[in-house]
Amino acid sequence: MYYKYNYSVLFFFGLIILLPFIGIFSKINFDLEVIYNFFQNSYTHRLIYFSLYQAFLSALLSCFLAIPFALALNRHKNLKIIKFIISLCGFCFVIPTILIVFAVIKLFGNNGFYNSYFNLYENLSIETIFGIKAILIAHILLNTPFATRLFFQSLNSIPLKYYEISSSLNITFFGNLLKLEMPYIRQNFFTVFSIIFSLCFLSFAIVMALGGGPMYSTIEVAIYQYALFELNFNKAILLSFLQIFICLFFLFIGFYKLKGSNFFEIDQINFIHPHKEYKAIKIIDFLIIVFFSIFLFSPILSVIYHFINNGIYLSLINEKFLGSFFNSLIISVTTGIIVSISGFIISSILVINYKNMIFQQSIFLISSSIIIISPIIFSLGYFIILGELRYVQFFKYFVIVLINCLFLLPFSILILFNNLKNIFLNFENFQQTFRISIRNYFIILLPMIKKNIIFVFAFSTVITFGDFTIISFFKDQNFDTLPSYLYKLISVYKFNEASFVAGVILILSMIIFLLIDNLNYQGKSAIKT
Repeated sequence: MYYKYNYSVLFFFGLIILLPFIGIFSKINFDLEVIYNFFQNSYTHRLIYFSLYQAFLSALLSCFLAIPFALALNRHKNLKIIKFIISLCGFCFVIPTILIVFAVIKLFGNNGFYNSYFNLYENLSIETIFGIKAILIAHILLNTPFATRLFFQSLNSIPLKYYEISSSLNITFFGNLLKLEMPYIRQNFFTVFSIIFSLCFLSFAIVMALGGGPMYSTIEVAIYQYALFELNFNKAILLSFLQIFICLFFLFIGFYKLKGSNFFEIDQINFIHPHKEYKAIKIIDFLIIVFFSIFLFSPILSVIYHFINNGIYLSLINEKFLGSFFNSLIISVTTGIIVSISGFIISSILVINYKNMIFQQSIFLISSSIIIISPIIFSLGYFIILGELRYVQFFKYFVIVLINCLFLLPFSILILFNNLKNIFLNFENFQQTFRISIRNYFIILLPMIKKNIIFVFAFSTVITFGDFTIISFFKDQNFDTLPSYLYKLISVYKFNEASFVAGVILILSMIIFLLIDNLNYQGKSAIKT
């Protein structure tokens, strides 16, 4: 009887993906001459070139910087401080990008920390940080920790017996590095590169705030500007389809290979690395870990420092702040609950149909398609469909939550499916022997996957709490969230007030994520296959 829900799930997924495109096609002008002229325009060429250039450079630098950091962490992963660093690397995947923007300005800006103490602008003949320099720095700070965690997971999957054999054969440090550890990194390098390339290509808040003008604009920002400021839906839609086409290749390679994987897991294996006790390696590893930790986590340190120095003394009784705070809280918690429940239901249906590979592949294909489409495109589609209803508070909440849920459901399925499938198959004979109904069987299994569901909730809540991209389409003078409120404060150079708002966003996000992520190190992992 439960197989009838297969078509309902497919219909639901298809409908919510199709709706924004109905809105988009209702506004597009199919005049071939207009389309031809648009793509022949030199500014369009520059948008495409710069979008690809900054994404490629950001992804390449992030991946190469992550490799030595991941190797050093792997050699000392039995230390508690290393476990905390890995948790922070995971947090950097969900840290609100608007906080990175704030930190880059406070650290690398004209009046920032580095220029104040080292006079970098004069010594290096830098006129301004805005432009490609700021974009690359922000993307490196955001994505290198994420790449580090993924490469660390690859190294963590090396069987212990391989290290034992390496030690017994007296293989040198470089032999061990080249023959054992680098192949594990290399097999996932292009996948990690593809994911980060896509994230940088779809980057919105960083490019919009730090680009410094049209010269350093990307397709993502141009879509927003054409739609909201010029009301030129035709250009926005043409760029949207171009963006989807470019993302198609990289995202399918990156996220499609992640399906059912353990990239979001931490299954810590305690061991003694055969070369970790060498004095030279100890010193080099110490320097690498200290340098990368200070540099990569400097946005977190900067936000906390300015929050304590400037922001913490400001009065909390501020109507604009409280309104933005409660909007963020309502949207993020609602999204977290819906994504957790929906992810569990869809994963359960996939598990029930584990022999039906066509249905499984269809769901994974559709969920991958959701990731391919930028939030800007979905926001644009629903922005057009809603029309005047977009000014009604309820519909704003509804659409913002819906779009956030759309983009987080694939991650929810990614995290829950493999774990639920393993538990289901392990106890399948028990279910058949006692003739337990599928419904009651999943009620019995629910406590076994409770930690995973809590992780999904925390993950979804933190990402939504710091989202700026989707809200940018629906914010107005009477409706803001904390990230959009922070962006307004930065835009008018109210950095004391911005310090307070940034500190609140960071502290709440860190508390939620790190507490849940810490479950991965307490007895049974929160996410364990």
